[in-house]
Amino acid sequence: MTTPEEDPDRAAGIGEDASRDQLRALAHPLRLTLMERIGRLGTARAADLAAELGIPANSVSYHLRILARGGVVAEAPEAARDKRDRVWKLAQSSFRSGPVDPSGADGTPAEAREYEAASSAVSLAALDWMRTTWAARAGASDPDTTGKSSLVATTLRISSDQFDELADLVGTTIMEFNRLNRDEHGADVAGDPDSESPATDFHVLFTLVGDRDAHSPSQDS
Repeated sequence: MTTPEEDPDRAAGIGEDASRDQLRALAHPLRLTLMERIGRLGTARAADLAAELGIPANSVSYHLRILARGGVVAEAPEAARDKRDRVWKLAQSSFRSGPVDPSGADGTPAEAREYEAASSAVSLAALDWMRTTWAARAGASDPDTTGKSSLVATTLRISSDQFDELADLVGTTIMEFNRLNRDEHGADVAGDPDSESPATDFHVLFTLVGDRDAHSPSQDS
């Protein structure tokens, strides 16, 4: 096992690549929310999550079972009050998607296609997750509950190397801020010690999507 100093990804809190089954389980906005809440709490019960989110406990339990079957969450018996008490924790610290190499030991071409399909499904769920959050914020009538928000929508004309540079820069910066007010496992730290004023929860979505380069200069014959 490598240390955070030896592994830049671990030092940034990125964690292991998600499996295909984990991505499939996460392809739902509510399950993304449950994963995020459990990670921040460290451990959680279905009833507590239901009360916090304002949704029926049986619905939370149903989605937790899907997350468990997919390997996203696991039971935490060390945090349970007794044998009947079901407490959940994340199976790993984060769930980034990583490409499967069909020519190597990672999988066949069919498995690579399945992985990419699962990754795309999670991306669509994340967009819906963000859209719902944005709509709720925009529709809030109480100015004390709207909070701050920021949206930047534009296009860039950059090279592949510049894409990599920008993605690394933004990704690293987001992960640096993600570690503020959270412990080494990603759980919230009481009192928000890394903020001078009370901290607030923010949803973050960063995406770069390449267009088909229909406007590139034509090649003269």
